[in-house]
Amino acid sequence: MNDALYAHLQALRRHAMALVASVPDGDRRRMHHKDLSPLLWHLGHLLYIERYWVGERLAGRPADRERARLFRPDGLRKSERGRRVPDLDALAAQWRAWDGECRALLATPPGRAPTLLRDHYVLRFLIQHHGQHLETMRQVLCARHLRAPSPPFPIPTPLQPQALAPPARVHPAGAIRIGAESGPEAYDNERPAHALTVPAFAIAARPVSNAAYLGFMEAGGYKRPALWSREGWQWRKQARARGPWHWRQNPEGAWYAVGPDGPEPLIAEEPVAGINFYEAQALARFAHARLPSEPEWEAAARRGLLEDTGLAWEWCGNHFYPYPGFRAFPYRGYSMPWFDGAHVSLRGGSRYSDDAIRRATFRNFHSPAKRHIFSGVRLCRSLP
Repeated sequence: MNDALYAHLQALRRHAMALVASVPDGDRRRMHHKDLSPLLWHLGHLLYIERYWVGERLAGRPADRERARLFRPDGLRKSERGRRVPDLDALAAQWRAWDGECRALLATPPGRAPTLLRDHYVLRFLIQHHGQHLETMRQVLCARHLRAPSPPFPIPTPLQPQALAPPARVHPAGAIRIGAESGPEAYDNERPAHALTVPAFAIAARPVSNAAYLGFMEAGGYKRPALWSREGWQWRKQARARGPWHWRQNPEGAWYAVGPDGPEPLIAEEPVAGINFYEAQALARFAHARLPSEPEWEAAARRGLLEDTGLAWEWCGNHFYPYPGFRAFPYRGYSMPWFDGAHVSLRGGSRYSDDAIRRATFRNFHSPAKRHIFSGVRLCRSLP
């Protein structure tokens, strides 16, 4: 067992426990957003995943069908999860008991599933899985604050609109290589590494900022159908959207954000977050630009052309797709169901992402209407 990796896993467990403990019991069980499971369910799910991969897959223990029914994503409906999960004290006791078992199993691993043990793959897998759920739990906390009434938030220096900077970092035409060459941490959708050719393009050095996005809003970006795709305009009308998901205005009309810890000021130069694919497309059209493809984004990242990555997930201009020669691992359900033409790729990570997934090859994916995922946009344009 790798002690440093296990310590990272323990830290993520403690962080998840602290996030759940930070809210009253009723809010731990409540769905604060239609797409987000209750906080307590996430905590129980993390424990189930460890017991499944280490206890069942590695050690050959019998399947825990009751725990699976409660905590597998394909088990209970989200709306049923809050009232069925154990309380925090019960889950905390289960975590304490499991830590000793998990240590022992990983210290003297059985001979089963050797691919899960090679290069400590199972530990790396669990660390990334837990980190992704911690980010989702912060989305839950953000949604909780957005649902709760709050007093007016004073803003000494209101956010002022700025012009969009055109994409200026040039990547020449030619052959590039994308995907994970090596490394045990890579997910199946990052493999295999492969070569392809891209035309010349220019990409923005930084993601679109809060101030520049406010400029799009004040220029009527949410009122101009010509900027939007047909599906995007239908979504905008139905959602009555007029700004990012977690932006709000105080009585004086100044914009502020609502984050996992509650209201917070909007920093002008920080990347905008809380927008979906349709909004990102509309802003790109407003700027006479487009969204980068995944190969363009990764090639630019590898060449050091991108700054401020990892502060907001960045929508790409393509659907999530399998690389040539893709093979599912360690199970078919992680990536394969989402190669359906209905999910769009994102790159880079957010300020709530764990360091374990902050790599140029990591691929995120969501359906285009989702905007609770701390997602923003970076502009790109084709060159002659």
